[in-house]
Amino acid sequence: MLEAIISDIHANLQALQAVLEDIDALKVDRIVCLGDVVGYGPDPAECVRIVMQRCAFTLLGNHEFAVLHGPDGFNPIAEAALSWTREQLKDKEILRFVQGLKSAYLEEDRLYVHGSVRDSLLDYVREPESYLSFRRVVEEIRETFTLFNICFTGHNHRAFLGTDEGFIFPHAGAHRFHVKGAKLYVCVGSVGQPRDEDWRACYVLFDGENVEYRRVPYDVAVTARRIREAGLNEFLADRLFAGQ
Repeated sequence: MLEAIISDIHANLQALQAVLEDIDALKVDRIVCLGDVVGYGPDPAECVRIVMQRCAFTLLGNHEFAVLHGPDGFNPIAEAALSWTREQLKDKEILRFVQGLKSAYLEEDRLYVHGSVRDSLLDYVREPESYLSFRRVVEEIRETFTLFNICFTGHNHRAFLGTDEGFIFPHAGAHRFHVKGAKLYVCVGSVGQPRDEDWRACYVLFDGENVEYRRVPYDVAVTARRIREAGLNEFLADRLFAGQ
């Protein structure tokens, strides 16, 4: 089975549509979403409706959680965007869908989470900013990856593999990795707001043995214009062009 794993759409309809066009061209068997369909971007309701129709399952992200329960730990820009987003999600069908989401899903030898094994909703899998960050990832993989081999995660908006031997970053010369039998984190990146200095939408393909990172261009200017028209903070529009 060929599976597409998307995450962190953040109400970026143009990026989501471009990714789905790429997915459809590849004859993917199913799509799953790791959460944060909403937040920051200008089209939350439209993106939720698409995910409802297209994804085999969708996880609860911290932005969906904040829509339901209020922001906690959000910076002022994100909090203002969340308040605006909440006003856009009045449709009863959408609200029932969001209310029914869970932040983790275990299937065979795969765990799908929004955050990490430690906290499936809020925790981040971080790159080796320090030795302690790397050691924590190694310990998690060696000690907690018992019921599963691979943990697919979003939330950090960055594309990389976290293994018990090091971190692997996809690039033009290496974006497909054989992972059968390995225990590792697969951080799938972000569809709607990448933060790895590559503005293109990012998602992952998985066929049971290989992980492939896909980068898809989209019309950033349209999303940026719609963010400004919605009255959201200018920073949310500008950051899309730089992938930050």
